[in-house]
Parts: sequence; C-alpha cells; structure tokens
Amino acid sequence: MLATVRPVGARIGLGCRAFGISAARLATKASDVPYTSSRAVGGDVNNVRSETNRLEKTLLRFWNKASAAFDETLKKWVVNLDNKPLKTPLGNKLAIPERKEQLALLVAHEWDNLLDMKIKPTNLPLTSLTSRAVDLSSVFETEKPDPNMVIKIGDLQDVKHDLLKYLDTDTCLIFATEDEYEGKLRKRQKELYNALIEEYNSFFTEFGRQNGLLPSENHKVQLQTLDCETDGLRGNSQTAEDRAIVLGWLDHLPLFDLVALEKAILTSKSFLCGVTILRSNATDEATKKAIYQPNKASELEYYFKDIEEITELGNLETIFQTEEWGEVEDTHDVDQAEWGRSLTAAALVCR
Repeated sequence: MLATVRPVGARIGLGCRAFGISAARLATKASDVPYTSSRAVGGDVNNVRSETNRLEKTLLRFWNKASAAFDETLKKWVVNLDNKPLKTPLGNKLAIPERKEQLALLVAHEWDNLLDMKIKPTNLPLTSLTSRAVDLSSVFETEKPDPNMVIKIGDLQDVKHDLLKYLDTDTCLIFATEDEYEGKLRKRQKELYNALIEEYNSFFTEFGRQNGLLPSENHKVQLQTLDCETDGLRGNSQTAEDRAIVLGWLDHLPLFDLVALEKAILTSKSFLCGVTILRSNATDEATKKAIYQPNKASELEYYFKDIEEITELGNLETIFQTEEWGEVEDTHDVDQAEWGRSLTAAALVCR
C-alpha cells in the first residue's frame, strides 16, 4: 500500500541550497561518469525491463509525471513515473530508505525535469548513484549473494580495494617543488594539506583503536606523503598496516555511503576528499559518531568542510594554473561545474 505522496518540488530546495547549487541545475545539466564500467544509468547488460534501461535505449521521455511516495509495505520511499514504480538497471524497485525522503524527492525531480529529445542517461546523477546503491544492497545484503549477480554488478570487496588505491596517489598527499609558481603552490599546499593529514592520521588511528584494528596498542596511523622537492618522481604508497585499518573503515560503511564515497573519489581523484564528503554530510545519528567522527569529543568539534573547500583541496594545482595562465573556455569552467554537481550529488546521497 502506498501513501504519503510528496510533490517533487516540495522540501528539496533547502537541501540543495545548502550545497550552493540549485535542484534544477543538478537535475538537468549533470554529466556524471557512471560507475559500473562505461555504462550510464541503465547499461541493460541483462536485458532487464526497467525504466532506466528503456531511457538509455530510446533517449525519449515516455512519462508525463514523476513523483515520490512512501511505501507502507516496504517502509521505504519509491519513485513513480505515472504511478508506475521506477526500477533500477537490474530490475529492482528503486526503494530509498525511509530517512532519505529528500533524496527520493530529488530523484523524482530529476525525472520530472528531463526534456524530450534532449535526454542523456548521464543527466540523472542522483538516479545513477541511488540505483547503484539499491542494486548493491539487493545483491550483498543477503545471506548468500548470487554469484551471477555479483558478476553483473561487481564484487563489493573489489570496489573497496579499488578505492583504497586512490589513497596511495591522493593529490592531498603530494607536495609541489619550491619553484613551482614561485613557491606559492607549495605554501598553499602546506597550509591546507598539513592540517588535513594531521586530521586523518588522528581519525583513522582512533577509529582503528575503537574497532580493534590497530596492529599494536601504541600504533598510530601515519599517512605517507610525496615531496617532489626531495623525493623526485618516486611513487607514493601507504604501509600495509595503515591500509588494513582504512580497509576496515570501508567495511563499516553503509552501502549508500559507499556509493557516495565512490563517486566523490572518482571525481576528485582523492581518497581524503571523498571521506571528507561523507564526514561533512552524513546525518544518520546511529553511525555519525562511530564511523565519521570517532576522534571528536562532541558535536561542536565535528569535522566539516563544504563543497567549495573540498573542491579547493582536490583541485588546488588546477586553480593555480588558471590563475597563472587564464581559464580555458568550455574546459576549466565545465570541469569546475562538474566537480560541483558530482560532489553535491555524492553529498546528497549520503545524507
């Protein structure tokens, strides 16, 4: 039985404005890179009859109205196209957790604002992320995952290990030489990155201590950095002990949050920027303290950065390049907008 139908435009504006981006802009101008191989929202590798797969094939609007409704049986929010439940690429009903009403309204908003003949599956960033989370949940939140479905959507541990690789090459752990941009870039990196590294050394150490992940009682996480002034062109890598602690943290993430983290990392090419998105936007009280703020004594001390601050962290060298040489039209401005849309979408999914 369905009840509590919410108009798409209601209660979504405030949530989007908090990230400095309008709901319409998020819904109608996104150009997200999909997660599962090169497929967009649908991919239809399984020939599943679903709205997302149909959209990818036709690129035409086949519905009149999109809406969000609370399903009393599922105790979750669903999105309907002309009163027909929206389904994911794997054919699952796109059912969103009860506490994520805003996300359900925004997904409906994406579909309600698509214009016929101008549709691209990549215009649906929130639908793409939510569909991935729902499909992962349907496969891995079972007693024994179906091997055939694991092949179709990817192994969950492989996803985590792939994300962990970004910690080795994290842009926030690499420092420029003294002569680049007359030393201004390195100075700004030290201002931003040293504090960030100190914060995450504390964060992962305390999380590891609270969850029995430290290899010894006195072990402290020390994220390894690469200083181009003294280290040259060698690669950077974290210790096996610290990687195990971070992987243990990934194992504690709810699947919606893991999908949001995946999007943020792939956008910023920075593991620490991705984690910052989650720590700054997760709202579930049951997990906020245990998973996202374990090294903070009270809510007044919770670690938070907004989208603009995270964009500067991950995009600092490009910012200096554009200040020095100017902005390339339809390149830097598009990239900047893409960062905003993608990181905002990730933030909304984990809220």
